[in-house]
Amino acid sequence: MKITIKRFDPTADAAPYDVDYEVPHHDKMTALEAIMYIYENEAPIAFDYACHARTCGRCAMMIDGRAEFACICAIDDGDHTIEPLANYPVIHDLIVDKTADRTLTSQLYERVRFEELDIDQLNTFDMSVTEQLFELEWCTRCGCCTSVCPARTENNDYVGPMAMLGTAYRFYDPFDQADRPLEAVKNNLWSCIMCGKCTEVCNSNEIDHLKYWQELRDAAETAGYRPRKV
Repeated sequence: MKITIKRFDPTADAAPYDVDYEVPHHDKMTALEAIMYIYENEAPIAFDYACHARTCGRCAMMIDGRAEFACICAIDDGDHTIEPLANYPVIHDLIVDKTADRTLTSQLYERVRFEELDIDQLNTFDMSVTEQLFELEWCTRCGCCTSVCPARTENNDYVGPMAMLGTAYRFYDPFDQADRPLEAVKNNLWSCIMCGKCTEVCNSNEIDHLKYWQELRDAAETAGYRPRKV
């Protein structure tokens, strides 16, 4: 089969370019296996991976025009195109720079407390939110959702789905004391057009982005917050 990889070294190349590689196909082959074959037998292409099990998010890339995890993306015996994850700066070949989004996401995931937790509070955990918290634990911060988000493309002030999941996680956290609906409004939650592309490309089937966005919007409206003009 033919695998076309978009290659680019910003320190040496004037622009990205495509290179075709012939790769022997086998049953149940993944895109990551094809890339590793090329790396080991054809050319030292730059790519990243770790877990082989959709939990690290490091192998996120565009496969045949769709944001995928290479480690679980099955490919047939045909022609395929593999490119770096869209809408992120390319570091080298299939590796992109997600530093800014991951830093912001980490900040939003931080629990805010104005007073210390005591044992009585810990023993009265609100079990009604465990479903949402469990779902959100599956986020790998891979950036697939933000890479395909049309609202993020149109409005850089919108933090994007990956970072907004940090706000959603602490919104459901019964021990967090920050005003997460207000935070979501300030980060342009209403810029989201509720198209569902984030959930569509998410490799964590447990996560339902639109459910969280709607519940954040409902909470913001109940509190009387108004979105920025979009």
